[in-house]
Amino acid sequence: MNVFSKQTLLSGLTDRTVIITSNTHPFFRLSETQLKFKASPEIWSIAEIFEHLNISNTKCIHAILERVKTVPDITSDRYQSSWLGDWVYEKLMPKADGSVFKVSSPKFLHPPGCGDAYKVLQQFMETQNETHDVLLHAATKDVNGIRVPFYLTKTLKFRLGDTLRFLIAHNERHLLQAQRMMNTVLQIQNG
Repeated sequence: MNVFSKQTLLSGLTDRTVIITSNTHPFFRLSETQLKFKASPEIWSIAEIFEHLNISNTKCIHAILERVKTVPDITSDRYQSSWLGDWVYEKLMPKADGSVFKVSSPKFLHPPGCGDAYKVLQQFMETQNETHDVLLHAATKDVNGIRVPFYLTKTLKFRLGDTLRFLIAHNERHLLQAQRMMNTVLQIQNG
């Protein structure tokens, strides 16, 4: 279990959200065909990766907002992660070399196949803005005491601070996946 200053935790997560948003902009320069390119049937395209993020981010943000809106503000600046929260975070967080612990997404989080790839990217940018707003709102809440149902199963609840860490780490891991796919697409295109 790690002990953080709530302000340091939220500031770091906000900075990482800004980086994720910034690193998403290059995908808008790709064509619709490039965004939907699949190296094989079982590998998600760039558009499908972002569609998956849209589905999971929406579920996670909704679960957070349901809890955060109903609790009073507090001034406590202490946050202590749970051992289970640290374990899940370690599994989600990309390693320094860009490698990730392989985790299969449940079927309900699989992208159904996108129509307009640019709309999918724009929706992701909107969820990044929502994430930023949630992080600002969380600054006045008890990130230690508020329990948020884990969007993969309603029976498991995590501290708000852990849930926010998961949200950002999940975005980072899939952004790396999308960047690898973009490199593949550009290598194929350039021969």
